[in-house]
Amino acid sequence: MSSWKFSCECREKIPLPPEYMFPQAFNYLNPESNSFYILESPEGDYLQCGGSKERCTVELRRYHGGGYTHYVLGRSDASDTMTTIQMSEGIVHVRENEVFRHWDAIEIFKRFFAGDEFPEDLVLREVEM
Repeated sequence: MSSWKFSCECREKIPLPPEYMFPQAFNYLNPESNSFYILESPEGDYLQCGGSKERCTVELRRYHGGGYTHYVLGRSDASDTMTTIQMSEGIVHVRENEVFRHWDAIEIFKRFFAGDEFPEDLVLREVEM
């Protein structure tokens, strides 16, 4: 079994907590040159955040039985009107309830890394890749 892997657009390998904390890393999230972070579990599941500190989206990929399911995380109590997130390679189309601030993404990454459940107000929208 492999170990956890944390990376971003401009850095292939980032030390993981406790050596380096998610808030330190996400402080550099920006849509021009460092627009995504990926945290991959030893099982191959991963969490990805993309965008800016003010407007980012979080996606989850879960592997199972030779395949995988891809989700976009969102809040259950917000609008599902379509909007965009700016990234270095262009824009990503998401729903308004799938837009977070970087502090929200940090909390989600912390929980994923710790093996904890996501907050109860989050919903997963399955997307076809």
